[in-house]
Amino acid sequence: MRLNRSLALVLVLAIVGCEKKNESAGKVMYYDVAGGAAEIVASPFSCGEEIVRDEGLGKLQIGASVDSVAANCAVLRDTTFVGAEGMPTRKLLVLFSRDTVEAEIVNNRIWRVSVVSPLYRTVDSLGVGTPLSRLLQLKNPRGMTGEGKFFVASPEHCGMSFRLTNAGPRAQRGDLDRAGLARLPASAVVSEILVFGCHLSSS
Repeated sequence: MRLNRSLALVLVLAIVGCEKKNESAGKVMYYDVAGGAAEIVASPFSCGEEIVRDEGLGKLQIGASVDSVAANCAVLRDTTFVGAEGMPTRKLLVLFSRDTVEAEIVNNRIWRVSVVSPLYRTVDSLGVGTPLSRLLQLKNPRGMTGEGKFFVASPEHCGMSFRLTNAGPRAQRGDLDRAGLARLPASAVVSEILVFGCHLSSS
């Protein structure tokens, strides 16, 4: 979930114990979202590699504890709300160098990661904005519905699925093979990557 664009500036302070051991550690970090642009002016945080992989993004890894994420990344928001089927759902909004990524928490650990920014992509350049035609090139792509949304998954990326928008009414049927996916509108594109880890997809 992206930051509310009505917020022109989010200010995060880094607190450090030593005054001179690491001068950059005391810098103030500005996250400027005015006009949809995001820019980190100075940041003491690094949440790691910014490539979407089957087990997560940088230090935001499936199974990692909330404490470890908070210690290594800038957590802008930690909220609990009523989710699917009336169950409480806890989510973290984590700041990377160019945009935010959302993580869903179960038992105080990262259970699922949602990437909706086009800035973060897989090693083979899949991400938000990728057309359906590119997903059809993956190994054994399958279309399925979940939580009222339509996703494409492939064993080539065992720990993630790609949510499609503009998929048309055929997508509501779910369980589509490559041939069925090829009949969907050419305008269908990826709007979100859900990362849940290969261990979950194979269980």
